[in-house]
Amino acid sequence: MPRHDGKGRIFGYIVEYQKPGSVEWTQANQTPEECPDLHYVVKGLADGQEVFAENVAGISEPSLTSDPVKATRAITKPGPPGNPKLKDWSKSYADICWTKPTRDGGSPILGYVVEAQKSGTAQWNRINKDLIKMCAYRVPGLVEGMEYRIRIRASNQVGESEPRELPETILAKDILVPPEVVVDVSCRDALTVRAGQIISLICRVKGRPDPEITWTKDARALSRDKRTEINSSFPLCELVISDAIRSDYGKYAICAKNSSGQAQATIVVNVLDTPGPCQNLKTAYATKKSCMVSWENPEDNGGTEITQYIFEIHKGAIKETYFMADRCIENQIYQFRVQTKNEGGESNWVTTPEVTVKEYIEEPTIKIKLEGVLTVRAGDSIAIESTVKGKPQPDIKWTKDDSTEEIRKSPRLQIETGADFSKILLTAQVTFTIPLNRSNPLVCLAD
Repeated sequence: MPRHDGKGRIFGYIVEYQKPGSVEWTQANQTPEECPDLHYVVKGLADGQEVFAENVAGISEPSLTSDPVKATRAITKPGPPGNPKLKDWSKSYADICWTKPTRDGGSPILGYVVEAQKSGTAQWNRINKDLIKMCAYRVPGLVEGMEYRIRIRASNQVGESEPRELPETILAKDILVPPEVVVDVSCRDALTVRAGQIISLICRVKGRPDPEITWTKDARALSRDKRTEINSSFPLCELVISDAIRSDYGKYAICAKNSSGQAQATIVVNVLDTPGPCQNLKTAYATKKSCMVSWENPEDNGGTEITQYIFEIHKGAIKETYFMADRCIENQIYQFRVQTKNEGGESNWVTTPEVTVKEYIEEPTIKIKLEGVLTVRAGDSIAIESTVKGKPQPDIKWTKDDSTEEIRKSPRLQIETGADFSKILLTAQVTFTIPLNRSNPLVCLAD
């Protein structure tokens, strides 16, 4: 109201407004009678306005300019949150979610308030101290066996909305679900890594309450150490072994156990590494031109099939566990060594003792299948057979009585000699002496 009425009754007021960036003022009401009181709703209001008073003497000077005002719609409290749901619960907490309100009241939603009411009481208690920014919340501090009602409010700069209550009450108790273990496809059934790489075994575990997780290798429990990490962030459970070594290969198992039961899954892990050295390397059959070198498979094949052996004096690959070294120099001392190879690499060398390449000598031996005195009737045939051994192969000579003259074949006498035997067929009574090179003569009587 003006300080002076000009000694006349105030009929009303003229309101003017000025648009931003303009020097002109626009009259909001046509006549003072449209604004008889000390307030007036100006449509199309911008940043500034002036007010004039009018009486019977005329219109006053304009008032001081008001502070700038932004023309906006009226701000109110927001509407309640939508679609509240119970996602999960236990004896000590409840996980709930909801959607944003359909009406924000003309102001951004600042957050949400969750309230809980115990059964048998009328009091609602605010759960969260600070506004909840997300449309989800875990209600903590539930008392086992107690029943609760839960509701949510939305908040903006004006205030809080009406509450929206969950359609069902919550009984604070554990949900009992037997464990379930599913191995990740990255390591399902089997996993193969090279030495030095990382072994990562991932499983998805379900169960209520959260199961106790145990990892084992070849039935022995595993625990955390410098190379081993065990992570259980349900539903994901992971066993990580860094810098894999050959001894890490084996059968791994994960066991999930809770009050409702237990479940288990196994994963076979193979670590590829260089094979172990071959075993029992030795030489045999050394002659003036060759020598046989043999060995056995390594105790550890490095996790994969042995593809070949490398023999140092031989340029090519060897598939067998022996090698005949030829073109050797007689009376020369040799050493041989062997290396195992697979997809993982090459083993250390294994070396034989020194061996002298020379002709292998074995003293002749003879064994006659008929010993002592054999008596036959006149005209019957007599067969005498002997087994002969020796290195180099002995020369075989049949003699009779004390004579040194070699018996020759005749119609009455047939002689057959092979690499390791000699036999004679007689048709009359005779006495034979069997001399062998490098041995004493042997006498065989056939009567």
